[in-house]
Amino acid sequence: MEDHSAWSFGILVGLAIFYLAGAQFYRSHHQKRWIAQLQSLDFEQFDKEIRSPLVRLFFPLYQIEFLKLNRYLLSDDQESIQKQFQIVEKLAKKKEQRLEICSMAFEHYVYEENKEKSKLYLKEIDSFDEPSLQAHAHQLYDILIAHKTDALPGMEKAFQKASPSEKTILAYLLAKQYRTLHQEERARYYESYIHQETSS
Repeated sequence: MEDHSAWSFGILVGLAIFYLAGAQFYRSHHQKRWIAQLQSLDFEQFDKEIRSPLVRLFFPLYQIEFLKLNRYLLSDDQESIQKQFQIVEKLAKKKEQRLEICSMAFEHYVYEENKEKSKLYLKEIDSFDEPSLQAHAHQLYDILIAHKTDALPGMEKAFQKASPSEKTILAYLLAKQYRTLHQEERARYYESYIHQETSS
């Protein structure tokens, strides 16, 4: 009887190890596929796979809905973006998750120049102990919502040393500030840089 119990226990342990190994492989394989699909903007295939019942078995619901949010952001589906932010916010129980979704929502709405929503998320960002994130968020709010130009000199210098991806963002913010100052020539200079980088 003891031998049978030990044998049964051994089988259960083996099955558990097999399940964990299989689950890890499934998650890793599908995460790579979904990221590739989003990068290539293959939304049809992504939607089909993310809705599979197996996905809910192997992935936390927060992660599934977070991936869906990224899909809507990439496709610029404004109606779905708003709904999905609400869904993901309700699922964000951990501090890191709340910080992640809050900063993402803020960036989305501040670049959309939505004063009401960006102000709401800025207030929430200020409730976290994240000084660098708060400084970055306030700078974006000042430029895109409050139409301040205090950051102009520092951004001009940063632009010269920035990486190509950073330069595109800085060029956008610089152009916005020059538009605020009605310095059209300087604004067009940075806007033409963005056009050149995004069309190449």
